[in-house]
Amino acid sequence: MEEAKILTVKEMLYKKDSREILNFISQTNDTKILYIFAYNYNWENGFDIPAAIINNLACNLSIALLIFYRADGFSYLQNKADNLNLPQWSFFIKLLYESIMNGKYKKENIAFKVPLSKFQILKLKKLLTSEENIFIDDIPGENLDIVL
Repeated sequence: MEEAKILTVKEMLYKKDSREILNFISQTNDTKILYIFAYNYNWENGFDIPAAIINNLACNLSIALLIFYRADGFSYLQNKADNLNLPQWSFFIKLLYESIMNGKYKKENIAFKVPLSKFQILKLKKLLTSEENIFIDDIPGENLDIVL
């Protein structure tokens, strides 16, 4: 990964306000930058920035799955029910789930390792359809799990 890209993401994460970040994300077509940004995103800052990432045309399946699991997609996969106490989360996670299932995001050359234990994966295998196995299958490629 190029050092310049890492520095760009680091600056966005720690020195820019959300308006500048949203503008930057809407203008980038670099999947590596999107992945590293999503990997390091502080979820206490809300859903606007992850929503911008998953709506970016450069977002691929690895990025979408990373965001899905960082947004506690595991809980959603267990029962696929809305959480009335967390309506913004419910809307976000359900929309992302449906986008992944409908093939909106393509596999590319960025690796994704499912962040679940073997026990959690076995539990999901009993609940998921064969089409939903996309949520429990690793994706080979370049590892961009870089902590900033």
